Amino acid sequence: MKHPSEAELALLAGGDCNMMSRFFLNRHVRQCAECTQTVAEYVALREDLAEAQLAGLNWDALSDEMTANIHLGLEAGECVRRTAPDRIWNPRLAVALASLLFLLGAGVALRAPQPSSPLAQRNAAQEAAEPVLESTGSGLELRTGGNSLTLMNHHGTVAGQTVSTQGEIRASYVEAGAVTFNAVYLE
Repeated sequence: MKHPSEAELALLAGGDCNMMSRFFLNRHVRQCAECTQTVAEYVALREDLAEAQLAGLNWDALSDEMTANIHLGLEAGECVRRTAPDRIWNPRLAVALASLLFLLGAGVALRAPQPSSPLAQRNAAQEAAEPVLESTGSGLELRTGGNSLTLMNHHGTVAGQTVSTQGEIRASYVEAGAVTFNAVYLE
């Protein structure tokens, strides 16, 4: 059986607990001799205090004296209390700032243009300036800037290619007995 606390029993003895608590506490006290004895002691103590008050004990003066002692103790505690120095360096803040700086540095490094070789620079300038028509292993390709168009042969063997100075490439492919002719003109 769980016994109520001393504070609950004191409140019951003084009649200061709410109605629901009073119901459950009274039910427990009726069944428990130990708690009945405790409540009886609190009732007797209240009666002794009431008699002492009638005998000239000034409760208001006692309350004022206790309040003054509490304030005095708090002020004395303030004098001797050691204040911890404000810590400027916070390890969590340092880790967060280091992570942020790392991410910022990685972002700058990844976005910076990569130096390219002179050959790549020349090829890029040519691609941007003029169209290129060429025959590759996969078919005929026309490139202009970054765009390209490829006429692909489907695994056929090249039977013949013709390139003219006017910007024309012709290719013929043989695949499974069929011949395919592709011609690309550049104007």
